[in-house]
Amino acid sequence: MVTGRRGGSESGQALVVALVAVLLLGAALALVAGTLVSRMQRAQRAADDTTLLALTDAAVAETLADLAAWPVSPGVSTRDFGGGTIGSTVRHGGGKSFTIVAEATYRRRRLEVEVKGRMTDLGPQVDGWRRLPPAQETGGGFQPGSPR
Repeated sequence: MVTGRRGGSESGQALVVALVAVLLLGAALALVAGTLVSRMQRAQRAADDTTLLALTDAAVAETLADLAAWPVSPGVSTRDFGGGTIGSTVRHGGGKSFTIVAEATYRRRRLEVEVKGRMTDLGPQVDGWRRLPPAQETGGGFQPGSPR
């Protein structure tokens, strides 16, 4: 009569092989999960960057509209907009030139842009813009209308 029993050492080896296979599978899944989390974080940061840029663009557009209606506008007060906040200040230079510093915050991140332009007979004209480097935290925050 033939029985289906195996020896004790064979079943012990099968258990060790099965445990090693489970550990290797777990390690592979952990690597895949880590890669996916990293990619999702990069995608979220890129989306936040795009949102911040769009918010500063909105602050600049609103400020330019104010300048068109009121050429001595000091800028727009900080307010909630699009899930973040926007605000701006305007420095009026000699002649008809102006500089707008627009700020946006979104998800505890902040972006400032500087726009240089001049008033023409047709309204404000933008001559150029740039991102400003991140400001040092002073605790005072952004105050529209304050000199830079």
